Amino acid sequence: MNRAILFTKAPNLTNSKTRLKDFLSEKERLDLMRKLIKKNYKLLNQQSIESVIYFSGTESDLDFIEGQKISQYGKDLGEKMRNAIFDQLDNYKKVLLIGSDLENLTEIQIENAFEKLDKFDVVIAPSIDGGYGLIAMKEKLDIFSDIKYSTPNVLDDTIKKIEDLDKSYFLLNPIRDIDTIKDLIIAEFDDENITELGNGEYNLNYKLNDMVIRINLASQMGLGENQLKYEFDALKTLGKSNVTPKIYDYYKNGKYLNKSFMTMEYVEGRPLNYDTDMDIAAKLLSTVHNLKVDFNKFIWAKKPFLSMYEEFQTMFFHYQNYIHKDPIVESKILKFLKIARDSGLDSEIENPCIINTELNNRNFIIGEKSVIIDWEKPIIGECEQDLAHFLVPTTTNWKTDTILSEEKMLSFLKIYEKYREVDYDKFYKYLMFNSLRGVTWCSMAKVEYEQDRFLSNKDTLIKINKFLSIEFLDMLEKFYRSYNG
Repeated sequence: MNRAILFTKAPNLTNSKTRLKDFLSEKERLDLMRKLIKKNYKLLNQQSIESVIYFSGTESDLDFIEGQKISQYGKDLGEKMRNAIFDQLDNYKKVLLIGSDLENLTEIQIENAFEKLDKFDVVIAPSIDGGYGLIAMKEKLDIFSDIKYSTPNVLDDTIKKIEDLDKSYFLLNPIRDIDTIKDLIIAEFDDENITELGNGEYNLNYKLNDMVIRINLASQMGLGENQLKYEFDALKTLGKSNVTPKIYDYYKNGKYLNKSFMTMEYVEGRPLNYDTDMDIAAKLLSTVHNLKVDFNKFIWAKKPFLSMYEEFQTMFFHYQNYIHKDPIVESKILKFLKIARDSGLDSEIENPCIINTELNNRNFIIGEKSVIIDWEKPIIGECEQDLAHFLVPTTTNWKTDTILSEEKMLSFLKIYEKYREVDYDKFYKYLMFNSLRGVTWCSMAKVEYEQDRFLSNKDTLIKINKFLSIEFLDMLEKFYRSYNG
């Protein structure tokens, strides 16, 4: 008779998939772990073999699954696996052990593992991370001791142990487990050709062949779980402009990705260069701004300056209540807010159009097909707001070292005016408001960084600290002087 062991933690809210804690909630990670345990144990029980669960933790945490359960014992992972297999070899001719978080285990692999034991002493299914997800043997071979687990060398070290014992082994096709966000995406699309693209504070972006997978993490617009659907619908509308990526599919959630995500065309190219690509940027932006669509499908900023000012206050509130705030920075931002408020907040949109509101140079892909990407916050506003956001130092200096002179800003507007008229008074006012938007966002983000929200994005923290420096704030004052009566 043959025996199969499911080797697992008894999952609970605190021990489930901890490497995914920055992506999934405790409950989401627990649900994922339970799903994988059920899936793999079901596969084992579909075979004409007897199965048992060897677990660590509290047995009651496995009440969601029926079956024989035995507590693991041993001083480390290797000894626990050895003890489990050796115990079962006392009563069974062949024993197979699998991890509980395998994603693409099949019945055929399980059958092959037992069949190969007729000719080989050990059968192993390697995992991508340098370890293995399945191991089977027919005699008690101590190939587990003195191996450092959870390293890229586990498989190689285990094979050396087998060879040192002058025993034979067979490697099955690699098997996948789920530990990281990338693992989840690979599992979702059943394709390992995944590479990471530039990720934002509120989304993750990955490339799969000629497609982009965009995963939503949060909403800047207060849309909650509807954020990505709004972005998807906006891109469908913008598709007729031919200056945005083609959109494919929207998913509220997937088999493994318990977040909303969408797929779109991957456009080959490079980020915009402020010295050489301003004519392309003018053409792209004017094409979007001139697009004739049903504006009611978008969020409107009926009183754009009031809407922006209220956003500033909301973001700055976090910094004002921050125990480690810099009082000089706070006083400067309060001064800017007063000037902005005194400039007038009640004017309404006069010449509405679709605007992006997020226009750093990496939101432009320049190539054979040049496009604007990252439509996270599209609204109906005024073209001057987008133009000012595109040109203001808090945008140009975000991903580059560029700060445009007023002369270069005006030169860009002259190119843009070949396609659409610009109200220069509004442009200068929006320039002031957009610089304040950048600064107040940084004040909020700094607090969030201190609370460990974005620790993986250290480049962003560097820019946040720069934009909140006294030197940078002093430089921005020029955008406020003409409104300081």
